[in-house]
Amino acid sequence: MNNGSQKAKDKYLKEKVDTFVLRVPKGEKEKIQEYAKKEGKSLNAYIVDLIQRDMNGEIKIEEKPAVQTPRRGSLPSFLD
Repeated sequence: MNNGSQKAKDKYLKEKVDTFVLRVPKGEKEKIQEYAKKEGKSLNAYIVDLIQRDMNGEIKIEEKPAVQTPRRGSLPSFLD
């Protein structure tokens, strides 16, 4: 990608896209990525689709978390 294209892409992303970090247990990213690929989607598209469908009431995500969250204070401070 040339410098002009990169600048245009950076400008678009800055103006039109929000970014956040999603933390998952080691090994889970690859599992989710593989499942998304089987669904014909990127990891990002798969996660965004799940969130939107849940918010629209199309699916119901279980109340109980699939992964047990460590107690507060048991993580390094930058992860709390």
